[in-house]
Amino acid sequence: MIKPSIIIFLLTIIIFGCKEKIKNPFSVIEVNVTNHQLLDSLIIYDKEMSWEIKSILRFKESNSGIDTMNILENKLYQIYSFSNGKQGELGELLISPNSQISLSIDENELYESINYTGNFKLSNNFLAYSKKHQNQLSQIVRNGIEQKELKILIHEKGDLINKKGISLNIVDSLSTYAKAKFSEFSDILKQKNTKYLYKTSLVNEIGNNFSFTDMNNNNISLKDFQGKYLYIDVWATWCKPCKIEYVFLKELEEHFSNNDELQIISISTDREFDKWEKYITKNSIKGTQLYSGANSDFVKFYDIGALPRFIFLDKEGRVISPVEIRPSNPELLKKLESTVYNNGYN
Repeated sequence: MIKPSIIIFLLTIIIFGCKEKIKNPFSVIEVNVTNHQLLDSLIIYDKEMSWEIKSILRFKESNSGIDTMNILENKLYQIYSFSNGKQGELGELLISPNSQISLSIDENELYESINYTGNFKLSNNFLAYSKKHQNQLSQIVRNGIEQKELKILIHEKGDLINKKGISLNIVDSLSTYAKAKFSEFSDILKQKNTKYLYKTSLVNEIGNNFSFTDMNNNNISLKDFQGKYLYIDVWATWCKPCKIEYVFLKELEEHFSNNDELQIISISTDREFDKWEKYITKNSIKGTQLYSGANSDFVKFYDIGALPRFIFLDKEGRVISPVEIRPSNPELLKKLESTVYNNGYN
Protein backbone atom coordinates (compact mmCIF):
# COMPACT_ATOMS: atom_id res chain seq x y z
CA MET A 1 0.00 0.00 0.00
CA ILE A 2 1.15 3.55 -0.69
CA LYS A 3 1.84 5.41 2.54
CA PRO A 4 -0.41 8.48 2.96
CA SER A 5 2.65 10.63 3.69
CA ILE A 6 4.16 9.72 0.31
CA ILE A 7 0.94 10.53 -1.54
CA ILE A 8 0.64 13.89 0.19
CA PHE A 9 4.28 14.73 -0.61
CA LEU A 10 3.94 13.78 -4.25
CA LEU A 11 0.71 15.65 -4.78
CA THR A 12 2.05 18.81 -3.21
CA ILE A 13 4.99 19.00 -5.61
CA ILE A 14 3.23 17.59 -8.64
CA ILE A 15 3.59 20.15 -11.43
CA PHE A 16 1.69 22.87 -9.69
CA GLY A 17 3.79 24.22 -6.86
CA CYS A 18 1.80 25.68 -3.97
CA LYS A 19 -1.90 24.86 -3.56
CA GLU A 20 -3.32 28.34 -3.39
CA LYS A 21 -7.04 28.83 -2.95
CA ILE A 22 -8.41 31.32 -5.43
CA LYS A 23 -11.53 33.48 -5.34
CA ASN A 24 -14.15 32.35 -7.89
CA PRO A 25 -11.89 29.46 -9.04
CA PHE A 26 -14.06 28.13 -11.86
CA SER A 27 -12.78 25.54 -14.32
CA VAL A 28 -14.44 24.09 -17.40
CA ILE A 29 -14.68 20.43 -18.44
CA GLU A 30 -16.00 19.48 -21.89
CA VAL A 31 -16.64 15.89 -23.00
CA ASN A 32 -17.45 14.44 -26.42
CA VAL A 33 -18.58 10.83 -26.82
CA THR A 34 -18.49 8.87 -30.08
CA ASN A 35 -20.52 5.67 -30.64
CA HIS A 36 -22.77 6.74 -27.78
CA GLN A 37 -25.11 3.93 -26.70
CA LEU A 38 -25.46 3.20 -22.99
CA LEU A 39 -23.33 5.82 -21.26
CA ASP A 40 -25.54 7.72 -18.81
CA SER A 41 -23.03 10.10 -17.30
CA LEU A 42 -19.49 10.91 -16.21
CA ILE A 43 -18.93 12.11 -12.66
CA ILE A 44 -15.84 13.84 -11.29
CA TYR A 45 -15.20 13.43 -7.56
CA ASP A 46 -12.87 14.94 -5.00
CA LYS A 47 -11.81 11.85 -3.06
CA GLU A 48 -9.96 13.84 -0.40
CA MET A 49 -13.16 15.75 0.41
CA SER A 50 -15.31 12.69 1.23
CA TRP A 51 -16.00 12.06 -2.47
CA GLU A 52 -17.54 15.45 -3.07
CA ILE A 53 -19.05 15.66 -6.55
CA LYS A 54 -17.35 18.35 -8.63
CA SER A 55 -19.14 17.70 -11.91
CA ILE A 56 -21.88 15.53 -13.45
CA LEU A 57 -22.00 15.37 -17.24
CA ARG A 58 -25.09 13.59 -18.58
CA PHE A 59 -25.39 12.00 -22.02
CA LYS A 60 -28.89 10.51 -22.19
CA GLU A 61 -30.02 13.09 -24.73
CA SER A 62 -26.70 14.12 -26.24
CA ASN A 63 -23.25 12.77 -27.06
CA SER A 64 -21.52 15.82 -25.61
CA GLY A 65 -21.55 17.84 -22.45
CA ILE A 66 -19.89 20.81 -20.80
CA ASP A 67 -19.81 21.87 -17.17
CA THR A 68 -18.27 24.52 -14.93
CA MET A 69 -16.54 23.23 -11.80
CA ASN A 70 -15.72 25.08 -8.61
CA ILE A 71 -12.11 23.94 -8.17
CA LEU A 72 -10.46 25.30 -5.05
CA GLU A 73 -7.01 23.76 -5.40
CA ASN A 74 -4.62 22.07 -7.80
CA LYS A 75 -4.73 18.30 -7.38
CA LEU A 76 -5.89 14.92 -8.67
CA TYR A 77 -9.59 14.24 -9.04
CA GLN A 78 -11.34 10.93 -9.74
CA ILE A 79 -13.53 10.32 -12.80
CA TYR A 80 -16.19 7.58 -13.05
CA SER A 81 -18.55 6.42 -15.78
CA PHE A 82 -22.15 5.31 -15.22
CA SER A 83 -23.89 3.02 -17.71
CA ASN A 84 -27.28 1.48 -16.91
CA GLY A 85 -26.74 2.26 -13.26
CA LYS A 86 -23.36 0.53 -13.16
CA GLN A 87 -20.30 2.45 -12.06
CA GLY A 88 -16.84 2.15 -13.61
CA GLU A 89 -13.64 3.89 -12.56
CA LEU A 90 -12.00 5.71 -15.47
CA GLY A 91 -9.01 6.90 -13.48
CA GLU A 92 -7.67 10.24 -12.28
CA LEU A 93 -7.11 13.63 -13.86
CA LEU A 94 -5.32 16.82 -12.86
CA ILE A 95 -7.42 19.96 -12.54
CA SER A 96 -6.51 23.41 -11.29
CA PRO A 97 -8.53 26.57 -10.68
CA ASN A 98 -9.40 28.43 -13.90
CA SER A 99 -8.32 25.52 -16.11
CA GLN A 100 -10.01 24.28 -19.28
CA ILE A 101 -9.98 20.57 -20.06
CA SER A 102 -11.54 18.66 -22.96
CA LEU A 103 -12.07 14.89 -22.99
CA SER A 104 -13.01 12.71 -25.95
CA ILE A 105 -13.99 9.05 -25.59
CA ASP A 106 -15.33 6.26 -27.77
CA GLU A 107 -17.91 4.21 -25.90
CA ASN A 108 -16.93 1.07 -27.85
CA GLU A 109 -13.36 1.40 -26.51
CA LEU A 110 -13.81 3.38 -23.35
CA TYR A 111 -10.37 3.08 -21.75
CA GLU A 112 -8.38 2.81 -24.97
CA SER A 113 -9.92 5.93 -26.51
CA ILE A 114 -9.58 8.46 -23.67
CA ASN A 115 -7.87 11.60 -24.95
CA TYR A 116 -7.42 14.87 -23.08
CA THR A 117 -6.67 18.29 -24.52
CA GLY A 118 -6.35 21.65 -22.84
CA ASN A 119 -4.58 22.22 -19.53
CA PHE A 120 -2.40 19.31 -18.31
CA LYS A 121 -3.11 17.30 -21.45
CA LEU A 122 0.20 15.41 -21.29
CA SER A 123 -0.17 14.57 -17.60
CA ASN A 124 -3.83 13.56 -17.94
CA ASN A 125 -3.18 11.42 -21.01
CA PHE A 126 -0.32 9.75 -19.15
CA LEU A 127 -2.64 8.95 -16.23
CA ALA A 128 -5.25 7.63 -18.69
CA TYR A 129 -2.59 5.50 -20.39
CA SER A 130 -1.69 3.94 -17.05
CA LYS A 131 -5.36 3.29 -16.25
CA LYS A 132 -5.86 1.69 -19.66
CA HIS A 133 -3.20 -0.91 -18.95
CA GLN A 134 -4.60 -1.54 -15.49
CA ASN A 135 -8.00 -2.21 -17.06
CA GLN A 136 -6.47 -4.56 -19.62
CA LEU A 137 -4.85 -6.57 -16.85
CA SER A 138 -8.12 -6.70 -14.94
CA GLN A 139 -9.90 -8.10 -18.01
CA ILE A 140 -7.17 -10.68 -18.62
CA VAL A 141 -7.41 -12.16 -15.13
CA ARG A 142 -11.22 -12.15 -15.01
CA ASN A 143 -11.26 -15.92 -15.44
CA GLY A 144 -7.93 -16.50 -13.74
CA ILE A 145 -4.50 -17.09 -15.28
CA GLU A 146 -1.34 -18.66 -13.90
CA GLN A 147 0.33 -16.39 -11.36
CA LYS A 148 3.68 -16.72 -13.12
CA GLU A 149 2.11 -15.49 -16.37
CA LEU A 150 0.40 -12.65 -14.52
CA LYS A 151 3.69 -11.48 -13.03
CA ILE A 152 5.22 -11.36 -16.52
CA LEU A 153 2.28 -9.31 -17.83
CA ILE A 154 2.47 -6.92 -14.88
CA HIS A 155 6.17 -6.37 -15.52
CA GLU A 156 5.50 -5.72 -19.23
CA LYS A 157 2.69 -3.25 -18.52
CA GLY A 158 4.74 -1.44 -15.89
CA ASP A 159 7.58 -1.09 -18.36
CA LEU A 160 5.22 0.34 -21.00
CA ILE A 161 3.89 2.91 -18.52
CA ASN A 162 7.41 3.91 -17.53
CA LYS A 163 8.47 4.35 -21.18
CA LYS A 164 5.33 6.36 -21.89
CA GLY A 165 6.19 8.74 -19.06
CA ILE A 166 9.68 9.22 -20.50
CA SER A 167 8.38 9.83 -24.03
CA LEU A 168 5.95 12.49 -22.77
CA ASN A 169 8.59 14.11 -20.54
CA ILE A 170 6.35 13.62 -17.53
CA VAL A 171 7.82 15.18 -14.39
CA ASP A 172 9.47 12.75 -11.99
CA SER A 173 6.94 13.37 -9.21
CA LEU A 174 3.98 12.29 -11.38
CA SER A 175 5.89 9.32 -12.83
CA THR A 176 6.79 8.20 -9.30
CA TYR A 177 3.19 8.59 -8.20
CA ALA A 178 1.89 6.56 -11.17
CA LYS A 179 4.49 3.86 -10.53
CA ALA A 180 3.45 3.59 -6.88
CA LYS A 181 -0.26 3.42 -7.83
CA PHE A 182 0.45 0.72 -10.42
CA SER A 183 2.42 -1.29 -7.85
CA GLU A 184 -0.47 -1.09 -5.39
CA PHE A 185 -2.93 -2.09 -8.12
CA SER A 186 -0.71 -5.05 -9.10
CA ASP A 187 -0.56 -6.40 -5.55
CA ILE A 188 -4.35 -6.29 -5.29
CA LEU A 189 -4.71 -7.88 -8.74
CA LYS A 190 -2.53 -10.83 -7.73
CA GLN A 191 -4.80 -11.43 -4.75
CA LYS A 192 -7.88 -11.23 -6.96
CA ASN A 193 -6.34 -13.63 -9.45
CA THR A 194 -5.88 -16.18 -6.69
CA LYS A 195 -9.62 -15.91 -6.03
CA TYR A 196 -10.44 -16.13 -9.75
CA LEU A 197 -8.35 -19.29 -10.06
CA TYR A 198 -10.18 -20.82 -7.12
CA LYS A 199 -13.59 -19.97 -8.58
CA THR A 200 -12.57 -21.43 -11.94
CA SER A 201 -11.60 -24.65 -10.16
CA LEU A 202 -15.19 -25.00 -8.94
CA VAL A 203 -16.56 -25.62 -12.44
CA ASN A 204 -17.94 -29.19 -12.69
CA GLU A 205 -17.56 -29.69 -8.92
CA ILE A 206 -20.62 -30.66 -6.85
CA GLY A 207 -21.96 -27.39 -5.49
CA ASN A 208 -25.27 -28.27 -3.85
CA ASN A 209 -24.17 -29.71 -0.50
CA PHE A 210 -25.62 -26.79 1.44
CA SER A 211 -28.71 -26.17 3.54
CA PHE A 212 -30.50 -22.93 4.38
CA THR A 213 -33.41 -21.57 6.36
CA ASP A 214 -36.63 -20.31 4.82
CA MET A 215 -39.09 -17.74 6.19
CA ASN A 216 -40.80 -20.40 8.33
CA ASN A 217 -37.51 -21.64 9.82
CA ASN A 218 -37.67 -24.80 7.74
CA ASN A 219 -34.40 -26.40 6.68
CA ILE A 220 -34.07 -26.34 2.88
CA SER A 221 -31.20 -28.03 1.01
CA LEU A 222 -30.06 -27.31 -2.52
CA LYS A 223 -30.22 -31.08 -2.98
CA ASP A 224 -34.00 -30.75 -2.66
CA PHE A 225 -33.93 -29.19 -6.14
CA GLN A 226 -31.77 -31.89 -7.73
CA GLY A 227 -33.12 -32.74 -11.18
CA LYS A 228 -33.49 -29.08 -12.09
CA TYR A 229 -31.06 -26.44 -13.26
CA LEU A 230 -30.50 -23.91 -10.48
CA TYR A 231 -29.90 -20.21 -11.06
CA ILE A 232 -28.94 -18.80 -7.67
CA ASP A 233 -29.17 -15.12 -6.77
CA VAL A 234 -26.90 -14.29 -3.80
CA TRP A 235 -27.83 -10.95 -2.25
CA ALA A 236 -28.34 -8.92 0.94
CA THR A 237 -30.83 -6.28 2.06
CA TRP A 238 -28.11 -3.60 2.22
CA CYS A 239 -26.94 -4.19 -1.36
CA LYS A 240 -28.26 -1.52 -3.77
CA PRO A 241 -27.06 -3.27 -6.98
CA CYS A 242 -28.89 -6.40 -5.76
CA LYS A 243 -32.15 -4.46 -5.70
CA ILE A 244 -31.54 -3.22 -9.23
CA GLU A 245 -30.98 -6.78 -10.44
CA TYR A 246 -34.08 -8.00 -8.60
CA VAL A 247 -36.32 -6.32 -11.20
CA PHE A 248 -34.66 -8.31 -13.98
CA LEU A 249 -34.65 -11.46 -11.85
CA LYS A 250 -38.45 -11.29 -11.54
CA GLU A 251 -38.71 -10.98 -15.31
CA LEU A 252 -36.66 -14.17 -15.63
CA GLU A 253 -38.88 -15.95 -13.14
CA GLU A 254 -41.96 -14.92 -15.13
CA HIS A 255 -40.33 -16.02 -18.40
CA PHE A 256 -39.62 -19.52 -17.04
CA SER A 257 -42.76 -19.78 -14.87
CA ASN A 258 -44.18 -22.64 -16.96
CA ASN A 259 -40.90 -24.54 -17.17
CA ASP A 260 -40.06 -27.33 -14.72
CA GLU A 261 -36.43 -27.62 -15.81
CA LEU A 262 -35.15 -24.41 -14.16
CA GLN A 263 -35.43 -23.23 -10.56
CA ILE A 264 -34.52 -19.67 -9.57
CA ILE A 265 -33.49 -19.23 -5.93
CA SER A 266 -32.53 -16.16 -3.91
CA ILE A 267 -30.15 -16.66 -0.98
CA SER A 268 -29.47 -13.87 1.52
CA THR A 269 -26.09 -13.38 3.19
CA ASP A 270 -27.42 -10.79 5.67
CA ARG A 271 -25.84 -11.06 9.10
CA GLU A 272 -29.20 -10.93 10.87
CA PHE A 273 -32.06 -13.30 10.05
CA ASP A 274 -34.65 -10.92 11.51
CA LYS A 275 -33.55 -8.05 9.28
CA TRP A 276 -33.83 -10.24 6.19
CA GLU A 277 -37.21 -11.62 7.28
CA LYS A 278 -38.64 -8.13 7.90
CA TYR A 279 -37.38 -6.89 4.54
CA ILE A 280 -38.95 -9.81 2.67
CA THR A 281 -42.26 -9.36 4.48
CA LYS A 282 -42.39 -5.56 4.19
CA ASN A 283 -41.65 -5.60 0.45
CA SER A 284 -43.83 -8.64 -0.30
CA ILE A 285 -40.97 -10.37 -2.09
CA LYS A 286 -42.07 -13.64 -3.64
CA GLY A 287 -40.25 -16.63 -5.08
CA THR A 288 -37.94 -19.07 -3.33
CA GLN A 289 -36.25 -16.98 -0.61
CA LEU A 290 -33.63 -18.61 1.62
CA TYR A 291 -31.29 -17.37 4.34
CA SER A 292 -27.60 -18.31 4.51
CA GLY A 293 -25.98 -15.73 6.77
CA ALA A 294 -22.61 -14.11 6.19
CA ASN A 295 -20.25 -16.85 7.39
CA SER A 296 -21.86 -20.08 6.21
CA ASP A 297 -20.13 -22.98 4.48
CA PHE A 298 -21.97 -21.92 1.32
CA VAL A 299 -20.37 -18.44 1.47
CA LYS A 300 -16.94 -19.93 2.10
CA PHE A 301 -17.20 -22.57 -0.64
CA TYR A 302 -18.16 -20.06 -3.31
CA ASP A 303 -15.84 -17.37 -1.87
CA ILE A 304 -18.66 -14.84 -1.87
CA GLY A 305 -17.52 -11.28 -1.28
CA ALA A 306 -18.95 -8.54 -3.47
CA LEU A 307 -22.68 -8.68 -4.14
CA PRO A 308 -24.76 -9.40 -6.05
CA ARG A 309 -23.42 -12.79 -7.10
CA PHE A 310 -25.06 -15.34 -9.35
CA ILE A 311 -24.35 -19.06 -9.54
CA PHE A 312 -25.55 -21.64 -12.08
CA LEU A 313 -25.79 -25.39 -11.30
CA ASP A 314 -26.75 -28.30 -13.52
CA LYS A 315 -29.39 -30.92 -12.73
CA GLU A 316 -26.92 -33.05 -10.77
CA GLY A 317 -25.81 -30.10 -8.66
CA ARG A 318 -22.52 -29.58 -10.48
CA VAL A 319 -21.26 -26.04 -10.96
CA ILE A 320 -21.76 -24.70 -14.48
CA SER A 321 -20.58 -21.25 -13.46
CA PRO A 322 -19.66 -19.98 -9.97
CA VAL A 323 -19.84 -16.39 -11.27
CA GLU A 324 -22.74 -16.29 -13.70
CA ILE A 325 -24.02 -13.45 -15.89
CA ARG A 326 -26.36 -10.98 -14.17
CA PRO A 327 -30.10 -10.96 -14.99
CA SER A 328 -29.78 -7.43 -16.42
CA ASN A 329 -27.48 -8.79 -19.14
CA PRO A 330 -29.58 -9.96 -22.15
CA GLU A 331 -27.02 -12.72 -22.78
CA LEU A 332 -28.20 -14.53 -19.65
CA LEU A 333 -31.63 -15.29 -21.09
CA LYS A 334 -29.98 -16.72 -24.20
CA LYS A 335 -27.72 -18.93 -22.07
CA LEU A 336 -30.51 -20.17 -19.83
CA GLU A 337 -32.80 -20.95 -22.77
CA SER A 338 -30.01 -22.74 -24.63
CA THR A 339 -29.15 -24.79 -21.55
CA VAL A 340 -32.66 -25.57 -20.35
CA TYR A 341 -34.30 -26.26 -23.70
CA ASN A 342 -31.34 -27.82 -25.53
CA ASN A 343 -29.61 -29.39 -22.49
CA GLY A 344 -26.35 -27.65 -23.32
CA TYR A 345 -24.76 -24.28 -23.93
CA ASN A 346 -22.25 -23.44 -26.61
